[in-house]
Parts: sequence; structure tokens; C-alpha cells
Amino acid sequence: MKIVSIAGICIIASIMCKFFDGVGKEYALYIKLAAAAVVMSMTMLFISPIAESIRNIYSKAGSEEEYLTILFKALGICYITQFACDICKDSGENALATQTELAGKVSLLIIARPLFESLPNIVGNLI
Repeated sequence: MKIVSIAGICIIASIMCKFFDGVGKEYALYIKLAAAAVVMSMTMLFISPIAESIRNIYSKAGSEEEYLTILFKALGICYITQFACDICKDSGENALATQTELAGKVSLLIIARPLFESLPNIVGNLI
């Protein structure tokens, strides 16, 4: 039932932001940042059991642990990039949001490089 708490935090933060839009937009941004940080923290509590379950599945399947590590790092990069882009867009900085997206995509390529390097071996083993 944590989703109800998260939804409540988001609704209250949205109402407070609308109230502070007329008074001072910087206060609304601070409220958004605080609410987003709280929601992200609460969401991380959900991820831990899921990550452990996926780790168990990988170990039973005999897959390499390196691939799972890359997967989790890539997922983290995606979430952090999306979070940063949304904050930039909310504060009216679309150019910064675009640059953040680009940096996230490049980071994903860097993280996935070991997969690209092992791809010919994997394909060779399948053939």
C-alpha cells in the first residue's frame, strides 16, 4: 500500500505547487524537488526485493553475473536521467533536459560496451 502514500505525496505536492506558482515559482520548484526525492527514496525500497529475485533467477540459470550488473547499472542510469530531465523541464530548462538525455544515452553505451565486445562470441557459440 506504499503506492497510496506515494500518490498522496504527489497530489499534495502538486496542490502546493499550484498555490506557490502565484507567489514565487522558486518555491514550487523546491517543493517539486523535495517531493521527487521522497518518492524516489520510497521507490528504491520496492526495487530491493525485485533485484534480489532477479539475481536468484540469474544464478539458477547459470548466466554470468556481469550481465546482471550491467542491466542494473543501465536501469539506474535510465531512472536518474529521466528524473533529472523531468526536473529540468519543470523548471523551464529544456536545453539542459536535452543535454541530460544525451549524457544518459552516452553513459548507457559506455556501460554496455562489455556486452558489445562479447556479442561476437555469443553469436559464434550459437552457430
